[in-house]
Amino acid sequence: MTSGAALSPARRAEPSPPGGGLGTAQASVARMCNYLLGGKDNYAADRESAERALRDCPAVPRLVQANRGFLDHAAALLAGDAGLRQFVDAGCGLPAAENLGDLVRRADPACRVAYVDNDPMVLTHARALLAVDAGTGAFAGDVRDPAALLADPGLRRLIDFSEPVAVFLLGVLDFLADEDDPAGIVAALAAGLAPGSHVVISHAVRSPELDPISGPCEGVDTPFRPRSEDEIARICASLRMLAPYPARLAAPAAPADRGPLPLIGCVGRVAE
Repeated sequence: MTSGAALSPARRAEPSPPGGGLGTAQASVARMCNYLLGGKDNYAADRESAERALRDCPAVPRLVQANRGFLDHAAALLAGDAGLRQFVDAGCGLPAAENLGDLVRRADPACRVAYVDNDPMVLTHARALLAVDAGTGAFAGDVRDPAALLADPGLRRLIDFSEPVAVFLLGVLDFLADEDDPAGIVAALAAGLAPGSHVVISHAVRSPELDPISGPCEGVDTPFRPRSEDEIARICASLRMLAPYPARLAAPAAPADRGPLPLIGCVGRVAE
């Protein structure tokens, strides 16, 4: 939970489902995360559901913070040490105070960044607030259809997929059902990237701590599906993981006695 503000995956390119971004009666996971990050792009249903999640699982704020910290770490690693200059934030969620483009452009202002989602509210905000220069774009896309996502003409005008790219999937795969085949999605994305590309993943680990908020939740648009470490390893099997893996994440500046969370962060290199 999640890439900047992205708690939810990119939505299917179908008629908007209940709670699909612009509706306000049902809570949206993306807007719930926005609320938990102190944002204002949320409604009463989102705030009520977020507060209920906080009551049921006090670790929720630390999960959100840990994902933010991992985003910062991975962005610095790939734009700095690895020298990548193209980035795709898939399932980007609502803009936060700092987003992927802000982070990678600390290394090089010329970095090109694509934000991908299919929540109408997310796209509206991304296009208005993030896609404000020639090096940044916001595109409708669905991680459940990686071939179509990578084939988007606008995305391909911005991102040169013959050169290395970093694809971020933070707080995305743990909102997909098993039948969506998360491992197949990661493998298909990796297969569409040039050698030297990387895929960044965060995924919640199934644990008693997270049981109260796992599975379908009344009034919330997308079920939360933590998985075991073995299942997460299988999802990442198509990538060559950079050490350490698995890496349990902790919230930034967390007290020492709080320790790592049931949340794994992975940075994987596309096999050459």
